[in-house]
Amino acid sequence: GIAGRQKESMMLAGLLLSIFGPLLLLLPVALLYLVFRKVGIGPRMGLSADNSRLLHLAAAVAPVLGVVLATYLPGRLEFERLCDTLAEPRIHEKVRVDGFFLDDLTANSFGLRYVGEEGFAWFETHDIYKRGQFVRYRKAGDRVVSEPVAALQARHVVKSETDVRGNTIHVSRLSIAERDSGKLLAEAHSVIYHGGPMGIVLGVNGLSSCPDPITPEGSRQFNLYYHLVREVLGRGAP
Repeated sequence: GIAGRQKESMMLAGLLLSIFGPLLLLLPVALLYLVFRKVGIGPRMGLSADNSRLLHLAAAVAPVLGVVLATYLPGRLEFERLCDTLAEPRIHEKVRVDGFFLDDLTANSFGLRYVGEEGFAWFETHDIYKRGQFVRYRKAGDRVVSEPVAALQARHVVKSETDVRGNTIHVSRLSIAERDSGKLLAEAHSVIYHGGPMGIVLGVNGLSSCPDPITPEGSRQFNLYYHLVREVLGRGAP
């Protein structure tokens, strides 16, 4: 439909901007260069034509680069501080259960991996079609089926939430706790920095995340974050 095509167009535009966004920085650089050349700062200083061009280019690049750094660095420093604190998952206790309650907006899509890949027999979650009611997803042969539940049976709750902070920093938290007492069994975080106020211009060059799976330590932390539920409630438990 029209809405679907509009969504696809917006996603494509966002993708192109994330890749080619830095090219937009050439516009203010070119404008400043033309201004400095018209004013003739280099010739007034007695410089040759080549040296004047270099001076005008440097004078045009410097303020643009300064603005980029001034808007990028504060968020980056905050991102590094959060990573030092939150990158390492924390496991306080392990138990072994067949299923759990999943409090996650993507429970009926991404959450299906818990019965499809992570080895759990079932999980319960909110019914996205009936407010205030619940459903259970379980493995039935090669399929995952859902069925309404009158009363929750899960003793543990897995909750996924995202906190949007200043400086375009998003902190996602995955926690596992006892449903009745609230006792925390484990928690893990993912931090993403989108580059600050000019992140849309910096594109992928301004994007940072932790744990960073590129490094050996980051890969270990990321895998533990991704498989935290299995490690704490499933076959990863002792």
